[in-house]
Amino acid sequence: MILEKDEEKGLNGEYGEGIQSAYRILVAVGKAMGAERMIRITSAHISGVNYHNIGDAGLDFLEDMSRTSRFSVKTTINPCGAPLEGDYGIEFPKDLVDSQLRIVNAFRKMGAQGSCNCVPFEGENAPQRGEHVSWAESNAVVYGNSIAGIMTNRESGLSALAAAVVGKTPYYGLHIEENRKPKEFVNVTIKLDGGPQFAALGYFLGRRFRDVVGISGINGATHTELKALAASVGTYGPMGMFGVVQNGTGVEFGKAELEESLAKISDSADGEAIVLGCPFLSADEVSQFARSLKGRTMVKKTYLFTYRSSFDELKASGYYDDLKRAGVEILPDVCPTLSRIPELLGVRSIITDSGKASFYMKASSKVGIKMMKREDIISAYSK
Repeated sequence: MILEKDEEKGLNGEYGEGIQSAYRILVAVGKAMGAERMIRITSAHISGVNYHNIGDAGLDFLEDMSRTSRFSVKTTINPCGAPLEGDYGIEFPKDLVDSQLRIVNAFRKMGAQGSCNCVPFEGENAPQRGEHVSWAESNAVVYGNSIAGIMTNRESGLSALAAAVVGKTPYYGLHIEENRKPKEFVNVTIKLDGGPQFAALGYFLGRRFRDVVGISGINGATHTELKALAASVGTYGPMGMFGVVQNGTGVEFGKAELEESLAKISDSADGEAIVLGCPFLSADEVSQFARSLKGRTMVKKTYLFTYRSSFDELKASGYYDDLKRAGVEILPDVCPTLSRIPELLGVRSIITDSGKASFYMKASSKVGIKMMKREDIISAYSK
């Protein structure tokens, strides 16, 4: 790689231990990926926040980093493995809560802003179209590149952290305009409706393709549906971006492909609890859930997951109280899929609308998954 003078000084330790460590990480990544140089970024989003994922070794590393490193660009972080405060209807072990708080405090000390949040594009860390960023959360990377028009590779938590410190990232992959053009095309020949069907399309794409795919036949998809698609694409394969095109000929995704894909991510006849919010729900999405209930009460344990700023907005609006009366718990900060939620609830099957939740809950908690649209969940499980 060709480094600028200030980058060489940083790599040589002239700006301190933290910046030197960050440059060592980024240069190693850049060389491995064939990058010729660095490029400036406007923001970073870091994964590796959940204690269940990083454990004591990760906690020790972050606390060491926080003694010597500060973020130089706007930086947000992923959800936690336990709530940082409050009682939300699920009892989390105290030692887990304490360790999780130490992790978040280390990030805060380095300069992390906003909520613990897997959807930074929903206002808390929303760059302008065309900006180069360094993001590590897979659903946010795919949505950001595909819909929001930002430019980022699928970073690791470590490389995104290093980029946040120096404000730069190696220039390769999806930072290069030519690499963002679709290499293959998929034509959706049926009308898709709701998160589970878009998650099934994401499963199909993720399992079949590696490079950028152009998708026709999904014009008019809602924000919620596109979130579901991006999350599923990022979960089931390495793709960091798809394109929405007006017309295209290529691989067909029709009724047979939809049914086959749904069968892969939905394998349970029913579920003992309802878990929604993977990716996190916005305040608007939670409010819509409350309005759709129309005074009814849920007959199964129901948990909605969101980020702190949306949680605060819901409490101020009154929707939080409405949902509590309807038997719905709302949890901020906490990842619904990698926080052992089924074990804490004591259940062996989950109802959700998320392909990403299906994958990770099956893997981490060994539960059965029933996929349903939110509207159908309300209709079937409220009175």
